[in-house]
This record gives sequence, structure tokens and C-alpha cells, in this order.
Amino acid sequence: MNIRLIALMLENYKKFTEPVTFNFYDRTKISGRNKEGKSTLENAYMEILTGKEVDGTQPDGIRPHGSDGEDLNRADIIREVVLDIDGKETTIQKNTKQKWRKAHGKTEEVLDGNTVSYEIDGFSYAPKKFEEYMKELVDPEILLMCSNPNSFLTILKKSTADARKILEKLSGFSLEEFLAKNPQYAEVQEITKGHSVEDTMKKLRKQLTDQKKKLAQKDTELKYEQSRDSGVQIETADLELAKGEWKEKIAEVDKQEQALDEAVKAYDSANSEILSLKAKLNEIFNSAGSGLREQRVTLDQKISELNIQNKGYANDMKLAEIDLQHAHMGIERHKAELEKARKDYSVTSKKIFDETKLHEIEAEQFDEDSLICPECGQVRPEAQRTNLRETFEQSKSRRIAEQEKAREVFNAKLSKMLDSITEIGNKAADDLKTAQDVKKTAEQKIADVRKQILETSAEIERLCGELDKLPKEVDLSGNAEYQELSEQIKKKEFALSDMDNGSVKRIELRQQRNQYMDEISKLDSQIQKANADAEQKERKLAELKAEFDKQKQTVADIERQIDVISQFSIEKNAALAEKINPYFHHFKFSFLDFTIEGNPVETCKMVCGGTDYNNLNGGDRKLCEVDLCRGLQEMNGLSLPIWIDEANTIDPWRIPQDMEQQLILISRTDDILKVEEMA
Repeated sequence: MNIRLIALMLENYKKFTEPVTFNFYDRTKISGRNKEGKSTLENAYMEILTGKEVDGTQPDGIRPHGSDGEDLNRADIIREVVLDIDGKETTIQKNTKQKWRKAHGKTEEVLDGNTVSYEIDGFSYAPKKFEEYMKELVDPEILLMCSNPNSFLTILKKSTADARKILEKLSGFSLEEFLAKNPQYAEVQEITKGHSVEDTMKKLRKQLTDQKKKLAQKDTELKYEQSRDSGVQIETADLELAKGEWKEKIAEVDKQEQALDEAVKAYDSANSEILSLKAKLNEIFNSAGSGLREQRVTLDQKISELNIQNKGYANDMKLAEIDLQHAHMGIERHKAELEKARKDYSVTSKKIFDETKLHEIEAEQFDEDSLICPECGQVRPEAQRTNLRETFEQSKSRRIAEQEKAREVFNAKLSKMLDSITEIGNKAADDLKTAQDVKKTAEQKIADVRKQILETSAEIERLCGELDKLPKEVDLSGNAEYQELSEQIKKKEFALSDMDNGSVKRIELRQQRNQYMDEISKLDSQIQKANADAEQKERKLAELKAEFDKQKQTVADIERQIDVISQFSIEKNAALAEKINPYFHHFKFSFLDFTIEGNPVETCKMVCGGTDYNNLNGGDRKLCEVDLCRGLQEMNGLSLPIWIDEANTIDPWRIPQDMEQQLILISRTDDILKVEEMA
């Protein structure tokens, strides 16, 4: 599409009350003092074709004023352009007329607005039809953008993102096509969720900072729990070591008891020898033919045997009493442990989750007053009301779910605590049963031994009575063999009395063994508790490790997303520059900057020879503006008049000679308004 402005006619338009016509050329210069109407010409041109002035606003105050400063009424505002459209001359006229009406009961007419009409080559066009005509010819928004650089520069100054979107649209750059050619960035749209790369990067970097703080916190918690776990392991190891030492002492006691068995054997051997000698002595008695002596010896032997039995019974009694004492102590200790477990279980089992907050949330009702706007007092629109209700219900459901989850966690922890207490109580009950069995056995043993002692003592007393009733022994003082045997027996019995049969030592060792077993039992209880604590800490450590790994993965995922978006931004903007910059010759667009840290930041800059547009001198800036409009037009296959304001700094010789577009330069001078062809 090629459009040239041939002429512009104005009548009753702003300061131009009388009909005036201005002719335009391929290179046109508009000059004059301020307030002479230079900008009026451009605004009139734009207003005719687009309905808007150069700055994109609706025209206001276009009606001329009379000498009194008031609007000049009942005068038609006429503006007309003659265009060359693809080689065909076309005249477009826009006419604004006032509407007057006579109010009921009044004699004077009153102003009732304005009507706008169009003519194209003398044919009438309604505003709607004219709008359709212009859209078929060239979109009014694009015409504004491509005809005066200030339109795009204003947008660029306000928002580089908006300027980028315009360039992408005008150049036909397609994000979908870019993603199709670069499938490695398929997830970008999911990450950005329709937001800009800049906003997305800000969000991701904030998330990264927050998640790294959470990761550091989880790392601290994990290291703390690991140090505590090491302490528990050391404590358990120390207890096991102490238990091993007590077991070694018990082994030493067992070794000493085995050594006592040898002493018992020696004692029994000496006692047997004495009995053998006494048997020989009895033979002498018998040979002497004395039945009395035989009877006395028999009684004496029985009494001696019974005394030995009683001595053994006394030792058994002492051992049984020690076992009974140890059993009593164990019963009391295990009863206390069992009672504590029962109390702990009773107290713990009564613990329940506080559902007060849950009930409060469930009881919450939607505030119907929120459906009324507090400022205007009107009922909010249905969409807002629906949104408020849905937001309330979603929040309520979420908070109820959180409370229900907290209840599940509480009940799980309570169940674990009850299981641990039950385990401790079961062991205490088992230990109590064992101690009670030992007590019962010891009591029965004592009763049995006491009965045996009584029976044996009664028999000894009876035999001693019989012995006392017997006459004195036969005089064997003259029997040398008898006397020698008697002497041997005396010596051996004396030696036997000095021998230790191990009974005292055995009792001592038994006491030591029971004491050591008590210590081991205490250590077992401590080890069991330590193992329970270790198990709990292990579960806690596992939970923290899982949370740490999850948080670490979250940080890694965000970092990966940042890397993807960064690389995407670099390559996308390179592709955008490759797409757009061939249309521009005096300057190039730069779409990417980098922070001090090296992070890409999307931008939109006009750069000429390495210098930002805003830092150029006046002449180069104006040449950039000319190049901007020309490039934007070429993107859209257009050739339209280019209007450049404040063009005093442009050297005519620097204007590209190969420009196809019509160029209209507006300059301020100290002279009257002039529209002339550039030399």
C-alpha cells in the first residue's frame, strides 16, 4: 500500500477560519513560529483518517473562536485531504456540523451536539462505513504508529515490554513458531503462565531466595538431629559396654564356682577316707565280739551322717533365702515399672486432638455483607459475588483439610507413644512374673529344707537318746590296732575341720552373681529406653532428611527454570532482533541487557553506533525517528507520509536518498507558516 499526501484543505478548523489549502511534496518542509498552526496540519491529517490526533487522543477544541473568544457557532468544520493511493488520486472530506433544536415552550434554539459525515470522491460515507473503508485501506492504529515516531517512542518510554509486543506484532514474529523450532523450551509457557519473562524471572529469583533460606534452615535442623542421634548412639554403646563388663564379672563368678567344685571333691574324698577308717574300727569292735560296740558305732555313724546332712540343708536354706531376697527386690522394682507404665498409658490414652479450631472453621458462614460495595452501597456484580463465595469456600475447605491433616499426625504420634508404653509395660509384666516364680520357688525350697532340717534334727535327738541309754563302750585300750585307727581318725577329722568345703564362698559368690544380674537388669532397662529414643530420633531424622531432599529438589527445580528462561530469553531475543533489525538502517533495536551478575534482562532500546537513542545528538535522534517510521512501514508493506516534529537539527543531505516514503519535516522558525518543497 502506497499513500502520498497531495493537499490538505481546512475551513473553520481551529485557527483556520477561512478556507485554506496546503500542497505537499515528496520532501515537504513545514516551518513557522509557535502558534502558527504547524502541528495543526499534522493533527488534521491524522484526525481525518483515524479519528485521533497525533498523540492518540480524541480531538478536542477544534472549533474556531470568534473575536469574543467564544466558539464560532453555526459554522461547518471542514477538513479535506487529497491522497495518491497506489497511483489513484482520492479526495477524502470530513465535515462536522452542529445540531440545533428548539426546546418545548422556547423560542430560541439550543445546541444539541454535533454530527460527523464523510465524503470520498464526492460520495457520502457514514462514520461506520468510513471506518470500515479505512480499516481495509490501512488499520488506523498502524497508520498512527507508522506516520509519526512519537507514537511508538511514547510507548517505548512508558513500557519497553509494550514496545516489544508492538514490534513482535508488526514484524510478524511468532512465539509459537519459535517454540516449534526450539522444542527444548516447550515448558517456558507453563513456567511463565502468560506473564512476561521479566516478571517471571523476578518471581523465580524471589522464590529461589526464599527456598534457599528454607533449605538452609532444613540443613541446620538436619545437622542438629544428626548430632543428637550421634549422642544417643554413644550413650547406647556405653551402656552395652557397661553391660559387657558386668557379664565378664558373672563369668568370673562362674569360674570361681567351678574352682569350688574341686575343693568339694577334695573334702568329700577326705570324708570318705575317714568313713573307711571308721568302718575298719567297727570291724575291730565286731571282732572283739561286742554287739554293744557295734550298736553304738552304728548309732554314732548315723548321727554323724545326719549332722552332715543338716549342714548341707543349712547351706541350701541360705541360698534359698538369698534367692528369695533377690526375688522380693525384683518384684517391687517390676511392680513400680508396671504401675508407671499403666499410669503413663492412662494419661497418654486420654490425650485427644484439640478440634476447637476445626469446629470454629466448620461453623464459619459466608459474610453476606461482603457482597455490598462499602463505597457505593450497591450489590456487587454477579461475577464478583460468585468469586467471593468461591474464594470463601476454597479457603474454608483448605483450612479444614489442614486441621484434619494435623489431627492425623497427632493420632499417629499418639499411637506410637502408646505402643512404646505398652512394650515397656509388657516387659515389666514379664519380668514381674519371672520374679514371682523365683519367689515361689525359693519359698517352697525354704519350706522343704526347713522341714528336712526339723526331721533330721528330731532323728538325731532320738538317736542320741538311744546312744545315751547304751552302756559304756568295751574297753579296748589294750588293743593297739584299735588305738592306732582311733588316732588316725582323730587326726583326719581335725584336718577335715580345717578344710573348706566351699559353702561360705559359694554363698558369697551367689550373692555377687545376683548383684551383678541386678546391674545388668538395670542396664537392660536403660538400653531399652535408649533404643526407643534412638528409634524415635531415627524416624525424626528420616523425616527431616526427606524434607531436606525435597527442599533441595525444589531449589534445583527453580534454578533449572531460571536457566531455561534465561537461555530462552537470550535465544528468543536474538531471533527477534534477527527478524526486526533488517528493516532498520540508521539504528538497530537491542532487546536484551545483562545485570552485573550476568543475568539476562529483556528490554527494548534503539541503539545507533553503540549509543542509546536517548544519548544521541539532535540530528542523529531525528534520523533515527525517520528510520523508525520507515522500518515500521516496511514491516507492514506500507509507504505512508512520515511526519517529523522539531526537525531543525536534520541536515537534508543526511536523509537517505533511497527512501520511498513521503517525508514531511516540521521546523520552528521566526517566520509565518510556510509549507514548501525541500530544496
